[in-house]
Amino acid sequence: MTQRIGNAVAAIVILSVVVTMFPGDTFAQQSKSGGSVDELLKSIGLNKPSMSRAPDFNLRDANGGASSLNAFRGSLVLLNFWATWCGPCREEMPSMEQLSRNFGSQGLVVVAVNQRENAALVNKFMKTHGLNFATPLDVDGRVAASYRVYGIPVTYLIDGNGQAIGMKSGPRDWASAEVVSVFRKLIGDSGGGTGGSTDLEPSVPLPNMLRVKAAGTLVRSQQDPYSEIVGKLERAEELVPLGKVSGAGEFWYMVKTKSGAVGWVRGAEVDEGRTGK
Repeated sequence: MTQRIGNAVAAIVILSVVVTMFPGDTFAQQSKSGGSVDELLKSIGLNKPSMSRAPDFNLRDANGGASSLNAFRGSLVLLNFWATWCGPCREEMPSMEQLSRNFGSQGLVVVAVNQRENAALVNKFMKTHGLNFATPLDVDGRVAASYRVYGIPVTYLIDGNGQAIGMKSGPRDWASAEVVSVFRKLIGDSGGGTGGSTDLEPSVPLPNMLRVKAAGTLVRSQQDPYSEIVGKLERAEELVPLGKVSGAGEFWYMVKTKSGAVGWVRGAEVDEGRTGK
């Protein structure tokens, strides 16, 4: 359920930006994979927004870099507003990370714009939850106001011409099979290839839980044995699986630990629990 932002509450806003290139205005008219864009978006719960033109923004991210909406002109942009205190927002973030990883080599980018919090706090939150998208800081809340955000989470989809073409109020599982299928159709129409990217497996049922095989197993911030360590696990510790990806001859699970940290473990380092009744 959407959480209201009170006048006395300092809202934290994240803009998740999914980017992919589309030739001309083909995307704005119709998906060659079947059905109009409006129909595809409606099938995953995105309605036509009341505004047509998406307001630009120019912000500094938590690492000091610059970020603007116009920088993604010519690309498809998924703009998601969220706050760290918002439970439904936190719940959908791992699936946004999965969507980003699945289509990253095809131009998908997630940009998390935080409102009214300092860089250190934002960076700590992202690291704790194994999230890797950029985090611009909306220090005065003007970006959220320009998008008429009165409750969070809220998500806008913006085409390559800067037009808002879809809007979702409330949380969404952005790594579900139906969402991934729609994005594959939209992004596939651009002719982009997957290259050497890691492939998300949304159609494969996840086990109810995972059990760690050996003490000292490491949870990583990315599906990379050299990425930052998020946590160290105990033997037989139970993990909640959030997703599964494969690539480069192995597979990884995105997991949530008993301490609440979110990260990645190798599939070879855990045993799957039973999924059946």
